[in-house]
Amino acid sequence: MKIASSLALTLTLSVMGLGCQGGGSGVPARAPSPPPADRSFERSASPRAEGVGANAPAASAPAMTAPAPPTSPTPALAPLEGPAPVEMRPPGPTALASELLALGLDGAPLPTLDKLKPAVLRGVMKLISRSLGAKCLDCHEDGDYAAPTARKKIATHMWDDFAVKLATSDGAPIFCDSCHSGRIHHIDRRDKKALAQWMDDNYVAKLARRDGKSHDCETCHVDMEMLFLRNWSR
Repeated sequence: MKIASSLALTLTLSVMGLGCQGGGSGVPARAPSPPPADRSFERSASPRAEGVGANAPAASAPAMTAPAPPTSPTPALAPLEGPAPVEMRPPGPTALASELLALGLDGAPLPTLDKLKPAVLRGVMKLISRSLGAKCLDCHEDGDYAAPTARKKIATHMWDDFAVKLATSDGAPIFCDSCHSGRIHHIDRRDKKALAQWMDDNYVAKLARRDGKSHDCETCHVDMEMLFLRNWSR
């Protein structure tokens, strides 16, 4: 009886096991546990480095630096040669003769620029500014008016070599306004041949040297150097 009961119990348990595994009748199989959720994003977002012990110090956040305030660029000097087209006007006697005379300069002839006293030089600078329609920073460096600039070098040559040494063909004094007429740029350089003829008709025929020597193209264009302004600016 004990043997028969044992066999019956074993057979019953076997059938129940097959039912659980094969989907038959009996006790239903327990559903497999789902895999652990991926929480790696939590670790990567953690201030502690992954794989480091719990006592590891928290990673410091990157330092925030305020952007540098924008700086105003130093105004650049205008180019030596102006844009075309420009109306070219013939030279004539200065319209500032009385104002030059008030500064003690009678224009016959003018002294070189380095001979002017500081008070006279300041007055002359104002007249040059008016003659060219220019502002101080068109020639001077901002914050350092004594610094040499290309425009200051050219202005010195223009004064010493033209205003001092030249006059109109009938002897009237000339000054910066005689040619510039209130404009920095006053020469149209697009047509070189037409410009050469215009210069001959106006800057040669209508001007003369104060020393009485022959006046021609080479008075200004020494050895026919056409780009003498660039040389003066160095």
